[in-house]
Amino acid sequence: MHEALAKANFEADVAKLSDQAAARVGLEIHSRIYPVLDLTVQHKRPLRLRLRCDSWDELPPAIDLLNPDGSFLAPPHFGDIIHDGPHPSTGRPFVCMRGTREYHTHGSHLNDLWDNYRGQDGMNIPGIAMQIARGWRRLAK
Repeated sequence: MHEALAKANFEADVAKLSDQAAARVGLEIHSRIYPVLDLTVQHKRPLRLRLRCDSWDELPPAIDLLNPDGSFLAPPHFGDIIHDGPHPSTGRPFVCMRGTREYHTHGSHLNDLWDNYRGQDGMNIPGIAMQIARGWRRLAK
């Protein structure tokens, strides 16, 4: 994908999630500079997410699961859509959910193509982040 197009797609998507809108749904945005949306899911067990959106939306975002300080999250904090892995490509825990690069590149989901979902309602960058946030909040009760 052409870099300028990916950047324009990214910027259009993240513009839909203002700081005020994010705060209303319990997200704190740290950075939204192409190609990364960096945010924290506010919860009794906060989770920081780094959505790496290079080639957006030809490819879904790659998701880094982080502690609030930005260090990588380690097991045993997982279940539901968040798996302790390791993911074959990253060697780390990962989000196993349609709309994430780790899901669509995992051997058990290679036939479930991103093209089946891209452009659908809720499959933009803010929608994917909010789906992960809901999954984390269910897990981290």
